[in-house]
Amino acid sequence: MRINRLSSAHAGNQPIRVLQHNITFQFETTNPTFIELTKTVIKEKGLQPGIGYHINDKAILEKVDGHVQTPYVNSNGKIFVHETFLSYVWCVCYSMLVLYEEAIAKVSQNQVSKTLLHEIDSVKIDTAQKLFDYAKSLITSFTPWDKGSLPNPEEYSTDDVFFIERANGLFIYAMNFILCHEFAHIELNHTELIKQGQNSKSDILKFEKEADLRAMELVLNGTTNKTKLSAEIGVLMGLCSLLFFKQKSETTTHPATDDRMDKLIEQSNASNPDPHWGIATLAFKLWDNQFMKNFTWPKEVHDLKELYELIREEIKKEKGSSQQNL
Repeated sequence: MRINRLSSAHAGNQPIRVLQHNITFQFETTNPTFIELTKTVIKEKGLQPGIGYHINDKAILEKVDGHVQTPYVNSNGKIFVHETFLSYVWCVCYSMLVLYEEAIAKVSQNQVSKTLLHEIDSVKIDTAQKLFDYAKSLITSFTPWDKGSLPNPEEYSTDDVFFIERANGLFIYAMNFILCHEFAHIELNHTELIKQGQNSKSDILKFEKEADLRAMELVLNGTTNKTKLSAEIGVLMGLCSLLFFKQKSETTTHPATDDRMDKLIEQSNASNPDPHWGIATLAFKLWDNQFMKNFTWPKEVHDLKELYELIREEIKKEKGSSQQNL
């Protein structure tokens, strides 16, 4: 049986359109005091109400009116998102969720129990990898989302409900963090300072770090004991999605993506058994495969935290080498 979530209330061309209102609602209700905060920021900092939603079948790095298809705040204080970027983030969230559950968590639990505690769904793993490949393709070249063969939030079989709905939840938290990051730029006067110019590279990096920390604070202040882990993993996946844009983790305008991921894990106070380490390490593995970075993957480690830390050290060395060659 197939489920179809599309209705006349959904605007857009891509399957992600069915979650447009969910994104807006989550942002508006980020935490119990967020609505009052937005009123203050609208009145005192020039935030424009509402989220601008660009509907176009463009690759993420394709410019339209001077902007690539990633979230941004314009000079008038309006936050914008683009449909293709939303599609990309959802695909990454679904792919990482399935790959983590089926290829990491279940395998690990089988090894620890020394029994076939879980059947590994190789078909789902293969489909998740195909969806991840589609997500990566959207960075540089737009092609329509094949709803008949690839998982998506609009049209799917009842057999896919479990992973689709979990991916939807993680995606909403990922986008909430990204929108709160843009909101923080306005709240913290970064947008106004950038408009005035004369900001150094270190100033811009400082702004981005401050916006990340504020966005994490805003999102996590809205969680309960029941939703905290989902929020943290959703935010982490949102950050992971930024890793696949380029071969190097560091940029000239933002902190290194692996550092941003690490900061979120630190803020979460993740313990050794928590999934944060496995999700982040999975992202490093996918990134390694994508750009053939040739990280050293040990055959045996005590836990995923240890593996995460080992790969992080390799990334740090790579960054250090890049800076020496500048």
